[in-house]
Amino acid sequence: MKTTGKVTLTLLSIVLLLGLVATGALAGERKADGTEPVGTSKANPGGTSTLGVGTITFDNNTPFNRDGTDGGTVGNLFDPALNPHSIATVSFALAGNYSTSVVMTVWDVNAGTAAVLQRQLISGASQSPNSAARFSAALTAPVVGNSGAFIAGIRNTDYDPCAGNTGLGSTCDGVALTNNVAPPVASRGARINFTSPSFVPTITGVASSGQALGATNAIFRVTGDNLPVELMSFSID
Repeated sequence: MKTTGKVTLTLLSIVLLLGLVATGALAGERKADGTEPVGTSKANPGGTSTLGVGTITFDNNTPFNRDGTDGGTVGNLFDPALNPHSIATVSFALAGNYSTSVVMTVWDVNAGTAAVLQRQLISGASQSPNSAARFSAALTAPVVGNSGAFIAGIRNTDYDPCAGNTGLGSTCDGVALTNNVAPPVASRGARINFTSPSFVPTITGVASSGQALGATNAIFRVTGDNLPVELMSFSID
């Protein structure tokens, strides 16, 4: 009888244990408030393992000036510590804009050269960028599975009268720059010059890994998987 009782108790324990697993009590199921339990990892549709979606921000959100170089892409150098990472959305402030659209480019800079990861025409931008307007755009083809550094930014007008124009609110295209460089956020403002003096949308690679702009950062932010690093401010979606 004692042996039978032990067997019965053991079987009952197994049944209860299986029931707990089935109901999620011992599994990492979604909590009642819709959040994931600690230790749960997810993967994006592209297959990149992710610890979360973050936004890298290097600026103080206060426009100070514009880069006065004629042509090229001006933005920030991003070097996330977590690989691989994705880039799904960009947001920025403009120092100047000739029309109602701007050209945004993401360049890979890992090999000493710069190759285009994504280039996109962003419409609906203000022609009065000296205001508090901020623009956000989802990438039509998100960058997925990228590793290492990249530069992302806005086209600087390739028009001779714009050379040397560092003011805000003109018709010279360009991203707004800040002058807030202070620890722990180093200078991240960067420029990629084109190999020709004029902007050619079909350029997909140049023999340059980017040029630092000195003590400045661009009001240009990137959002994606595995990006919550090296930031001044951090948000979780």
